[in-house]
Amino acid sequence: MNGAGKDVECQPMMDVGVSIPEAVAEEPSDDAHMLENQKIQSSSPSCSGALLDLQDKEPRREEATTVKECINPPIVVPVSRPHEVEKARRDLPIIMMEQEIMEAIYENSIVILCGETGCGKTTQVPQFLYEAGFGTSEQADRKGIIGITQPRRVAVLTTARRVSYELGLELGREVGFQVRHDQMIGSECSINFMTDGILLREIQRDFSLKKFSVIILDEAHERNLNTDILIGMLSRIIRIRKTLKVVLMSATLQLKDFTSNIRLFDMIPPAVKVPVRQFPVTVHFSKRTNDDYLGQAYKKVLSIHKRLPPGGILVFVTGQREVDYLCQKLQSVSKAQTTRKPEKVDGDDNGQCPETDKKGNFEAFDLDSDMYSSYDEEDMNARPKFDSSDSEMESEMDIDTDDEESVAYETTEEDAPVLAFFKDAESSSVLKTSFGALSGISGPPESVEKSSGAKGEERSSPSVCCFSQSIEHKPISHGRLRVLPLYAMLSASQQLQVFQDIPDGERLVVVATNVAETSLTIPGIKYVVDTGKEKVKNYDHATGMATYKIQWISKASASQRAGRAGRTGPGHCYRLYSAAAYGKDNLFPKIAEPEIKKIPVEDTVLMLKFMGIDKVANFPFPTPPDKENLVEAERCLRTLEALDSQGKLTPMGKSMAQYPMSPRHSRLLLTVIKILKSQQGFARSNFILGYAAAAASALNFTNPFRKQLDEYDANGELKENNSDPEVNDPQERKRQKKINAMVREMQENFCNHSSDALTIAHALQLFELSENREEFCEVNSLHFKTMEEMSKLRKQLLRLIFHHSKLCEEFAWTFGDSEDVEQAWKGDSSKRPLQMNEEELLRQGICAGWADRVARRNHTYSRSSEDDGKVRAVCYQSCALNDMIYLHRSSSVAQTAPELVVYSELLKTKRSYMHGVTTVKPEWLLKYASSLCTFSAPLEDPKPYYDPLKDQVYCYVSPIFSRHNWQIPLHSLPIKDDDRRQRVFACALLKGDVLPCLRDVRAFLALSPSAVLGPASQSCQTRVGDLVSKMKTKKRLIDCRAALRDAWNADPDVLYPEMKVWFQDRFHSQFGVLWDKMHQEILLEGHELFPKRPKKVKG
Repeated sequence: MNGAGKDVECQPMMDVGVSIPEAVAEEPSDDAHMLENQKIQSSSPSCSGALLDLQDKEPRREEATTVKECINPPIVVPVSRPHEVEKARRDLPIIMMEQEIMEAIYENSIVILCGETGCGKTTQVPQFLYEAGFGTSEQADRKGIIGITQPRRVAVLTTARRVSYELGLELGREVGFQVRHDQMIGSECSINFMTDGILLREIQRDFSLKKFSVIILDEAHERNLNTDILIGMLSRIIRIRKTLKVVLMSATLQLKDFTSNIRLFDMIPPAVKVPVRQFPVTVHFSKRTNDDYLGQAYKKVLSIHKRLPPGGILVFVTGQREVDYLCQKLQSVSKAQTTRKPEKVDGDDNGQCPETDKKGNFEAFDLDSDMYSSYDEEDMNARPKFDSSDSEMESEMDIDTDDEESVAYETTEEDAPVLAFFKDAESSSVLKTSFGALSGISGPPESVEKSSGAKGEERSSPSVCCFSQSIEHKPISHGRLRVLPLYAMLSASQQLQVFQDIPDGERLVVVATNVAETSLTIPGIKYVVDTGKEKVKNYDHATGMATYKIQWISKASASQRAGRAGRTGPGHCYRLYSAAAYGKDNLFPKIAEPEIKKIPVEDTVLMLKFMGIDKVANFPFPTPPDKENLVEAERCLRTLEALDSQGKLTPMGKSMAQYPMSPRHSRLLLTVIKILKSQQGFARSNFILGYAAAAASALNFTNPFRKQLDEYDANGELKENNSDPEVNDPQERKRQKKINAMVREMQENFCNHSSDALTIAHALQLFELSENREEFCEVNSLHFKTMEEMSKLRKQLLRLIFHHSKLCEEFAWTFGDSEDVEQAWKGDSSKRPLQMNEEELLRQGICAGWADRVARRNHTYSRSSEDDGKVRAVCYQSCALNDMIYLHRSSSVAQTAPELVVYSELLKTKRSYMHGVTTVKPEWLLKYASSLCTFSAPLEDPKPYYDPLKDQVYCYVSPIFSRHNWQIPLHSLPIKDDDRRQRVFACALLKGDVLPCLRDVRAFLALSPSAVLGPASQSCQTRVGDLVSKMKTKKRLIDCRAALRDAWNADPDVLYPEMKVWFQDRFHSQFGVLWDKMHQEILLEGHELFPKRPKKVKG
């Protein structure tokens, strides 16, 4: 039976090729409508004539009689594959499609390759191109590397290893890979696997991608941000480089996303469809949709293990926390079960199995088996509570699914005879008999037929569980479970464990997030348990609020998950939701929303503007972001001073675009560099730069601290009704309290009470200095892989700083080289390595990057509800929100609860909590977020003043920040009014604030210099009027020292009589000497005239 199913499923689709459909009687699909009346043009002469011209309804005579010949000479690339690889490749469906795929690539600049998971496209298409001469030939149209992008690093590593093995080539030589902090690529590289972010950076360096001959974008259906940008970029690059080939590969690609956007491609690219090497997968739906999907997954795994034949189990959950928890529960129950002494079943002397074994074989096809009946609800009492996004839908689902069958089949036309077979009662009985024979169940066929109408009696009778001595028995697995986690933040060595061989007698159980949906094929998986859930981070572009929501997956993702069970043999997918729920598009959409709709796009806008695309809204996104999001992104970039008021890149913005991180993080680095270059007095500049890179790296990742303390949950709130019996035990609580106290004591060693980022930066410093890094993380409750990634990013940022120092003078580092910075960074590991002025400088850099995310402590807020009363966190008011937000009690800043902070992220769980908090000063907001401030009219008290170092005239204003009109201390701004500015400068000149020599003779002035500022009296009207009128003419305005110098260079006697009358008559004889000294001092600069900066005059 299984063999027959395999033959049917694996039979290639004979009519599959370039997917330009011919007219058929059935109603055409949306993609067919879009392809209608379109003409596919070749970028090189056709070798096959396989593509159809849909624009011309009747074939042209000359085209019908012309046979195009290939102009490219044959190229032979010798490949020596291992024997087992050659044998395995024969079974891959894509091997039969090699000719069609290569012809489409030869004839078109861009090709869409659609193939379900398992067809072999990821590993075989690069090999097709390599054997065709791409990457190795000196021929013009094939010269250059074959570049393949993957959305995830783990997929890059595994596919690079696999392809190099299959081709018999050396990894790191002919086949290379590049990920964010690691690479293995040689000068002779022909095939290069990389993440999509790496290719984006390559485009920034070389827009035409001259080093590549082919670019393959794999997993394009995931529609992450980088892939969408790459598709838009490549659609323009192929217009410049006619020889570049682009292949978009996907499992569930929606053609209309690419064909309906007329700005994306001039001509609709051909789509080659590849059949699937998919064994039959039976999809089972639950009768009801249960809120407790994690508990149901736990029970389902144990039920499969107890009742069904050997085979790996793949469980999909939503996040790392759920993965770790479910792994722990399954490992515990497996250990408990395998240590028990097996119980002998009555009548088991001859090797009979328990009755549940036969039930298990039928239960794989849902023949009225209740798989949950043998499990006690107490098994899951200790589980954590996870939010469900569909609780309001459950009552409706339950009503809809009461009459639903417990199993549904995903069918195609080929499945119709199978379903017809199932509908016939007699055939069903024969089928049961067949399964019984396969499982070793004895008895004549008629006994099964007899019991078909009374299945309950059949199951309760032990006599039907006897084995036939003449039939080989296939035992049901009761061995140990080998439970392995799989999620993105696992270390590479832990991720690769799922690919290792499993010892005999054990069953593999992989508990994974959606990282296992695509790209990776885990060997031996026969059963998939699909919770139907995923955790999605949603972002509010207007408020900066992020929320993690557990929601239903798309139908495309559900199909991908089910397909994981049919990669190596017939399998089963158990969906822990009802068919009725699955049928509702508002719960299970056909495809997931593209990432570009859900995340901030300021880094995208900055990158595109850096590449010369000023009008980002006109960029050919496959799915364009909302206009509101683009407007918000430009507002953010203006606040960060990356864009000017006209939307053009500033020098700061051009430098920010060079860093592979958010503009906020690069703004932090560049601000610290700028301050260090402009201010003196920092003896440890290299050390500060190392700390800045560490802080930027820390804020680029999630908080690495893993454990929450004592009786408070992750939100800083009191836990209620703790259902874990172990925690309710007094001894266990005492032990846990002791552990938490030790954790707090260890974390205090690197705690900085002014900034979370600086706390993590110090932890990173000690992490890099530790001899055993994994042990350090274990002792201090840090996530090892997160710390490892931070360390790699810190080093990468330093390399970039010194690389860009050669290109940009303004932000060039001049205090040492990279070795000096590394030595300084690792040289001081004391408890508090930062001095106060150094810490303040770093906090200024953080403020510059997050100046539009400010919160002020609220002292008057009263908690209105009982729940609010339980919150121990301090309440704040965000500048971007009307609602109250909280300082997370796990924050390093929580102990001091400062008046004003900036935060890197606002995360809403039960309440809105700030993360990545740093204390700031009010005056920093005026310096780094002046665009968000409103200023009053110039104040007369304090009086305006002249700054000799900046050679500018200033006045004081009263600033207000944010929508909440927060009053900020007085601030000085340059005076814009010409007359007012000129009068203030004249007053400063007479007082000696411009030229110091005048300070010594102030006692001889006949009138106070302040008279220039106020209304002139009758006695001083002449003096004031003559001086002011002489300083302002049509040709010149003397309002600064530089203007006065220019005036005296043109006429040395300008202002001589007007200033002389301001002195008493008795001093007139000495005024000539003073005048000469004034001419000498005007040639000097401000810092030479005033070595120590004078205090600002306030009255």
